Parts: sequence; structure tokens; C-alpha cells
Amino acid sequence: MTTPTKQSSAGNGAPEFRSGKASRRFVRNLVWVLVIGGLFLGGQGVRYYLNYLQLKTIRAQTEKLYHSVLGPDIGGSPFGRLQFEHGKLMATRRIGLDPLGVLAALSKPAGERVRVDGVGLTGTSGRVRGYFSGDEAGFTQYMEKLSDDDRYLFSVYKADELGGGVSFSLNVEPK
Repeated sequence: MTTPTKQSSAGNGAPEFRSGKASRRFVRNLVWVLVIGGLFLGGQGVRYYLNYLQLKTIRAQTEKLYHSVLGPDIGGSPFGRLQFEHGKLMATRRIGLDPLGVLAALSKPAGERVRVDGVGLTGTSGRVRGYFSGDEAGFTQYMEKLSDDDRYLFSVYKADELGGGVSFSLNVEPK
């Protein structure tokens, strides 16, 4: 790269350096670098601010959830208290059958084709009354799928075919 030169007016042939043009180019390039750097830093600032707002919202929602579950006094370690409460629920569940687990096991294989009319759980056994909307062959397939459940053992206590469906009563116990 050559620097801009100018022949001296004396005519001795020595080049003359023009620093004004090079200085203007340096200042122009410096301004562009500063503008681009400023835009980059501004973008990172906006990104940080948006992440901060999102984190603030998540923390507020989590706090609200803790208050809804634990009450107004959530303590210093709400997650620890949640684990403690969960442990207490698991201990009572080991004593007897879990009603929600039984209902979930009943609804998995059939979905909307099963209507549960009553659940009576006492300790480690129980009885479920309901209606299966379909023919008796469909009810038999439903019972086969229920036998694949790995938590509960279902057996037919009573089944009566009605118009368009089967009214049933099942015994349930843990496996």
C-alpha cells in the first residue's frame, strides 16, 4: 500500500507526506467501528433486559404457585417443603390405593368409552362401578388391556349387557 505523496514545490524530487487525508480515513473507520460496536452492545443490552423481564415473570409465577400450594407462609425453602409434603402423600398412598391412579388406569385403555359411576376404596382393595359404551366383545378387549396395567389388578365382579353398552363392577387391588 502506498501513501499519498506529493512532489515538493522546490522540485528536488522528495515526496511530501499528506497526513490530513490519512487522518480523515482513520477517523471515519474509527467512527464506523464505534457505531457497529455500539449497535452490538445495544442489542446485547436489549437481549439482557428481555431475559431479565422473562426471569422476573417466571419467578413471580413460581412464587404465586408456591403460595397457592403452601399457603401465605412459604418459608425459606418452599421447594423443600413441597418435597416434604409430597413425601407425606406418598406415605399415605403406600397404605392404601391411590384413587387418582385407579381412575387413570381405568381411563388409559378406553378413553371416552368408559364412564365411572362410583369408586369405593378401602385399604388395599376396592370396587369400581361404571358403564362401558360398546358391545361385550369390546368390554372383553378393554379388560384384557386393563390386565396389562403394572400397578393394579382388575377383575370383573359383575358385568351386565345393557342396550348399547355394558354395566360393570370391578374389583381392584394393587399388584
